[in-house]
Amino acid sequence: MQVPSGKHRAFRHLIPITLFGAGLALGADPALAQVSGMAPTVSQPQGLNLGETSFMDGFSRADPGWAYLPALRYANGNAIKDSSGRDSAAFKDPRIDSLTLINHLSYTSPIRIGNATLGLNALLPVVSLDGRFGQPGATLTGGGTSIGDMTISPSLQFDPVMGAAGPLYSQRLEFSFLLPTGHYDRNNDLNQGAGYYSINPFWAATLLPTPRWEISWRLHYLYNFKNTQPAGSAPLAYQGQVVRDTQAGQAAWINLSTSYEVMRDVRLGVNSYYFKQLTDSKTNGTDMADSREQVLGVGLGAMFTIHRGDKRDALWINSYTESHVRNRTRNSLVLQARYAYEF
Repeated sequence: MQVPSGKHRAFRHLIPITLFGAGLALGADPALAQVSGMAPTVSQPQGLNLGETSFMDGFSRADPGWAYLPALRYANGNAIKDSSGRDSAAFKDPRIDSLTLINHLSYTSPIRIGNATLGLNALLPVVSLDGRFGQPGATLTGGGTSIGDMTISPSLQFDPVMGAAGPLYSQRLEFSFLLPTGHYDRNNDLNQGAGYYSINPFWAATLLPTPRWEISWRLHYLYNFKNTQPAGSAPLAYQGQVVRDTQAGQAAWINLSTSYEVMRDVRLGVNSYYFKQLTDSKTNGTDMADSREQVLGVGLGAMFTIHRGDKRDALWINSYTESHVRNRTRNSLVLQARYAYEF
């Protein structure tokens, strides 16, 4: 379906962007437009850790102190998928590029709880968005460069299980709070912030079947609170009523990776993530049919350990391409470089 040029603005608000390579959420078919407004799109929050972490994820700094772990992430979204996985008919040749600098500060405290160490992580992204759309077709307003939402995460890093040749297994528990501190304009479709709070507990672990081979995973659960100020560049309506609030559905996902130490301090491997929304999103407290998001990302990666006196830094380079996408943009390429610097 093509959208006549005179109706472009009526479709602009359909798809608010999500960042960090997570893509866009698609929650309404343009064919369902109402004269009084459009059904809102309800997307998952920005800043989700989809593949941000990979190899040796179950380990973190053992001694008390600080570490800075910046990550630079680029994502190229070139398709917007509907609930059946087909390209949305409303958009012609969409392209949405995002470049994100994730500032991550980590503190390992001297406080012990049983056989675990208490820590704290804080993440603040800076996000640049650029959207381009072919004509005739729908377009999205907003973009630019601004601050994204902050994440605060208390953590418990457990002592590793040791074997004769070194560690066999290590794990960590964290409870993340996503705070709507980022740029959020109610008149824009593309925002760097989500506009609502979320909680995101997760379990990260690494298993070493052999001293040189490791398997890592991070299993997440996500609960989103209501957004009482839904954004869109056109008036929003749902079931004949003005939109008062929206709420993205609960979700779960896993980051799964494996690598092999091909030479001292150099690992090569495969990294992936799989995201699945578990419950329908809501508008004005009512479930929205066909609103659940899904995405699978798979790619190659490398990890380098860097010795700096008595400190051990690390550099990860990861790539992904996405498939099995529902109600989101599909990123043809995600590239990320992440560094861990111990103070």
